[in-house]
Amino acid sequence: MPHGCKKILIIDEAGFSRICSAILEQDGYRVETITSIHNVSKKFSDDDFGLIITSYPYGVYFLREIQKRDTRVAKLVLADQFSGDLLTMLDRLNNSCCMMKPLDYTKFRSLVKDMVCGDLNFIGGYNIV
Repeated sequence: MPHGCKKILIIDEAGFSRICSAILEQDGYRVETITSIHNVSKKFSDDDFGLIITSYPYGVYFLREIQKRDTRVAKLVLADQFSGDLLTMLDRLNNSCCMMKPLDYTKFRSLVKDMVCGDLNFIGGYNIV
């Protein structure tokens, strides 16, 4: 695992979670996945993770729940398209980035590295990549 980095939590559908998990584990990260939104509260602790990855709209429930917490955990939201609802959601999340699908996996891996290791400066609430 890259020095000083915490685990990554992926909350998404099983197929996509397996792909992301395999890519990130190959880079040396410890990854946990949740494929059912109903299991999120059982696994999530602010101290355990350096980055949370979820997709929109799949992770809407989780994103709403995390808005209620005052957490500094970085969040990466993957989206198929922009919408007013997505931008409103992002506006309420601190330390977050939104990346559009289909993913450029080289850019994805670089962004994850910067986010999980704290090398990305968040200006305002969110960044769009």
